[in-house]
Order: sequence, then structure tokens, then C-alpha cells
Amino acid sequence: MKNFLKVQSVKLTPAQKKVLRYIFNNLEDSIFFTASALGRKTGVSEATIIRLAQSLGYNGFPDFQKSLREHLQERLTTVSRLEKALEHPESSESLIGILKMDIKNISLMAESVSEKTFQEIVTQLWKAKRIFVVGLRSAYSLAVYLKFGLRFLGKDVTILEPAQWDPWDQLIPLGNDNLVIGISFPRYARMTIDAVAFARERKCRILAITDSLVSPLTTYSDWILTAPCQSYSYMDSFTAPMALIHTLLTAMSLKKPDKALQAFKNLEEIWDREGVYYSPSNERLPLP
Repeated sequence: MKNFLKVQSVKLTPAQKKVLRYIFNNLEDSIFFTASALGRKTGVSEATIIRLAQSLGYNGFPDFQKSLREHLQERLTTVSRLEKALEHPESSESLIGILKMDIKNISLMAESVSEKTFQEIVTQLWKAKRIFVVGLRSAYSLAVYLKFGLRFLGKDVTILEPAQWDPWDQLIPLGNDNLVIGISFPRYARMTIDAVAFARERKCRILAITDSLVSPLTTYSDWILTAPCQSYSYMDSFTAPMALIHTLLTAMSLKKPDKALQAFKNLEEIWDREGVYYSPSNERLPLP
């Protein structure tokens, strides 16, 4: 799958975002529309549709539409995913086959990331007074890893806890000096999208970490980082998204090494004092 290459470096117009939002909400129909028919459905010109496809790195609308069809295949239910995997046991049961898929995902991610935009995101993360991370259901694992990494760098980070079914009280303090990171992958948790939309209304800056520009997160985002999650399993593969987050945190530490080192020294002092990590000096004696 082409994975919407170079989308992070594209500045989309309101009309183009409107088209992408329509495509996401009507993906099963959109894969059959001509450019002119899609234009009529969304109230834009055929030329806008074609320019959108070209802006996303495609040769034309048919090429873009082909990628949409492939994307639709990834939005399968858990049952359908397992059934699909069972159709190709030679790949889905093979260690090498599974690892090759993860390697492919990382390679596609590496091709899609604009270095200029990536560095801009690193700068904005350092500038943000407060960072709010939203990632629910399986993406919560990614959100927790990102939260810990940002806190190690001394950032003020809040994460939306999945146990809070009414998240709005956690989101009320948000303002325009905050940066919200939304993390979501197919089949996209509805509450994650709602929380990011709420943050957009409160004039927060938004970073989306997701699988493609067709993701519903992109409608509300200032910056987009994409990582494919294709898998032979009944679950998405988070190998590439985890690698992306790890790269982001590493780039932050290298951007301002003095701040990072001071933050790490402060943490190490606390960890040593409290015996957070195992060492021979704080080993428990065996019971008599």
C-alpha cells in the first residue's frame, strides 16, 4: 500500500480536508466514484479532487482510489482479520513472514516522514507548556509509553485515562498554550476522535499519530505522523508506531541535550533514593 507518502509535508486546503472527511465517512462508496462524482458529492470541483490526489503524492485520482481500496481492506473487523489470516497460513503462522510485515511497515513509515515537519514537531513539543496525550483501547499502550518518555524529559504531561468514561472534566483545563497528541489506529476509538475534536474547539494545537491521512484524526490536526499497522494478526501491529514514538522521543533528547541530561539526573537521584530499580545494594535478604 502506498500509505499516502509525504502527506506530512502537505498543507491541505479546507476544501481538500472536507473531501478527505467525506471519503473517510463514506469509504465503501468513495472507492467507486469518479473524480467528478466525488466532486459533486462534496460540493467541490473535479480539479480540486485531482489536485488533492496529486498533493498526496499520487499520479492521479485513479492511483489514489486504488490506495483507498487497499486501505478499506485494513479496516476489517476482528473476526474478518482472523479469517483473512487463516487464508494465508504460510505467512501468518511463519515467524519470518510476520517479521517481514513489520519490517515493511517500518520501511513505509520511514519513506513517509518529512524530516522538516518532523523537526518542527520536535520543536513544538519542547515549546508546549503542557502536553495532553489521548490514545484509548489498544492505542493506550502507545500513549503510556509516550507519556513516560515525555515525563523523563521533564515535560508536564497528562494522559486521558481509559477508566474515565466521561473524559470532559479531564479536558476542561485545555487552552491554546497546550499541545494535544491524538493516537488512533483502525478501527479508531470514537472517544479518542471526540476528545481531539473537543481540544480543537478549545484552540489547542493537535498532533495526530495514526495510520494514514484518511484517519478521522487528521481533520482536526495541525501535524500528522503516519505509521502503517498492517498485520496478519487479528490485532494491528504497533511495531512501526512504537518505532515512530521512540524516534520522536530520541530526537527531542538530542534537540536540547542540556535540558534532557538535567531531567535524567534529577530522576536518577530520586530513583536511587527510593530504590525504584533493583541493585545488589537494595536486595532483600532471604527469609530465615
